[in-house]
Amino acid sequence: MYTVQSALPTAPFVPSPEEAKLRYYGIPSRPLFIARSSANPWVKPTGMDEYIKPSELRPVSQHRLCDVWDSGVSAAMDGYLTQHSVAYTSIDPVRIGLVTDPIAEVIIWVGIEPGSLSPERGIDVAVGLRAILLENDIEDVHVEIRASIVTTSAKMYKSVPSFNPTDDVREKFATTLGITICAEDSPDIQGTAALFFTVSKPNRLFLLAPRHVLFRVDEDNNWTSQECPLDGHQRLRLAGVDKIEDPEDAERERERIPVRLGEQERDIAVLERFLINVKKDWSDPKSRVLGHIVLSPPFIVNRDKGGFIQDLAVIEVDTTKIDASNFIGNVIDLGTEVPRQTLSNWMYPHLANQNSFKFPVDRLLHFHGVLSIGEMQTPDPKNVDSRGNPTIMVLKRGLSTGLTVGCLNNICSILRKPFKSLAGTYSMEFAVLPRSYKSGSFSDEGDSGAAVVNGLGAVAGMLTGSSGSSDASDCTYVTPMPFILDCLKEHKYPANILPVPAEAFV
Repeated sequence: MYTVQSALPTAPFVPSPEEAKLRYYGIPSRPLFIARSSANPWVKPTGMDEYIKPSELRPVSQHRLCDVWDSGVSAAMDGYLTQHSVAYTSIDPVRIGLVTDPIAEVIIWVGIEPGSLSPERGIDVAVGLRAILLENDIEDVHVEIRASIVTTSAKMYKSVPSFNPTDDVREKFATTLGITICAEDSPDIQGTAALFFTVSKPNRLFLLAPRHVLFRVDEDNNWTSQECPLDGHQRLRLAGVDKIEDPEDAERERERIPVRLGEQERDIAVLERFLINVKKDWSDPKSRVLGHIVLSPPFIVNRDKGGFIQDLAVIEVDTTKIDASNFIGNVIDLGTEVPRQTLSNWMYPHLANQNSFKFPVDRLLHFHGVLSIGEMQTPDPKNVDSRGNPTIMVLKRGLSTGLTVGCLNNICSILRKPFKSLAGTYSMEFAVLPRSYKSGSFSDEGDSGAAVVNGLGAVAGMLTGSSGSSDASDCTYVTPMPFILDCLKEHKYPANILPVPAEAFV
């Protein structure tokens, strides 16, 4: 029960109703605050300062917690919560602070099922988890508990009309990444294909996607040859119409079309001709079949490989849809919705940084290799955020939120995903945090599968889910690409994720 504090507290206390609702103001989903292990008071603003200052999430970056997290602390916390029957959904080591604070405290941010834990019991749980930190000589980190759920980010289908400009409509029909997919048997669930790859045999092109996008999480389709159609209503992707080869054309593409009546009429005519072709080529649902699912191994948590979850499927692409004439490799179209200089500033947050991003002249960010798990855990000190902390800025293009930029956390989160076959089992995932409190969520439902890359095109991993307390997400979760490539190799798909047309189609 909440009681008014008459003096500075010396022990954790039940938050007031105002603090419970407003403590995480500024964080995208504004989750309900349940309990803390510290005795830090929260003072409601009054008088001339009666406004709530926003908070934000930041990567842990450099802290001794990184040295002990994977060597026993994370497992001990899962064991404690399981032993005490706490319905937790995620454990996220992050920094949380006011946007005006130059330094933010490291917090073990525990998400629990809404309504499953009282504030009074939450205090006991938070203090118990902090005891694990103290046992490992981590004295400057506290625990906070909030109401939050983990979703797999596969979106339930809803058909809506679109009135996007011509260039945006065309982008949806390209072979650039961000392709929307769904299984033929479950067209109501949509996600994003991660990337193309090839194997040793020519004339075979494959797409990587999360298994949970193509099959409902309570199904046991561990091997299938079902057809995987392109969705034809919301994010239909037509091969190759957006390839740009002339740098002068690329420069013109980056500029907004002046709002003049004559040019509007011209664009309407172009769009009408384009839609005629779309209806002719794609109105029949059978024409939207992109390929066949050739691999969908069961969900498995690999404890001997970092505790990451095997959540993947492989689609063999129908080469009548994508072939040497329109395939340009794994690229992300940076588009025109974010101005060139703005995107550059987001990806290059500090003037002292080494060259970590350059806007491509043709807008197409090509993939260049893979970030190792070690590189993700120890960001290059030459690349820092606006406050000087080593940080890896990443971007993705997905079905729901399009092109977004975020900060890759360098310490893994613990998740309990809503998979029937993994009930009671936790996995590890890297988290991507919002770029700033003003930027909103990095992802939303439907973005599952999107490839997450740094500014140089090195792939960090595949987006698999998110957590939050509302429609917005606070943390986005990514399975590292080195782990995925190992899994594919074990299933006899030694993937080359840097395919070129000459190799893919002979």
